[in-house]
Amino acid sequence: MEGTTTGTPAYMPPELALGRSDADARGDLYSLGCVAYWLLTGKLVFEGSGPLPVLLAHIRDIPIPPSQRTELEIPTELERLILACLEKDPDRRPQSAAELTARLAACSLPDNWSQQRAETWWRTHEPSLAVPPAPALQPAGRI
Repeated sequence: MEGTTTGTPAYMPPELALGRSDADARGDLYSLGCVAYWLLTGKLVFEGSGPLPVLLAHIRDIPIPPSQRTELEIPTELERLILACLEKDPDRRPQSAAELTARLAACSLPDNWSQQRAETWWRTHEPSLAVPPAPALQPAGRI
């Protein structure tokens, strides 16, 4: 519907959060940067008390580098590429999936990832699926 924006606030590019009509595929690369950030840190790029603070952070705040939010060593080239995907200005991001793929292929990545390390990572960062209990209803007072 015209005049509305849909998406998941934690992964929404700034131009979409602003409701700009010129949003394009580079917004998808921003969202992919958000996913990569979470995969490396177990944390969202921006967190807040609700959707609006998160959207505002995507519009105005500079992300904390992933290496500062995880115990894992993140190769500098990979961190730079993720932060490039998270640029506020779409012109400063990779311009296509092909460009992102080429830049990712050029990153020097360690070979020390294993099934055991993956399992440890997931145990440490697994999102909680527990739903908090609903607050108890208080009886209505009499008038």
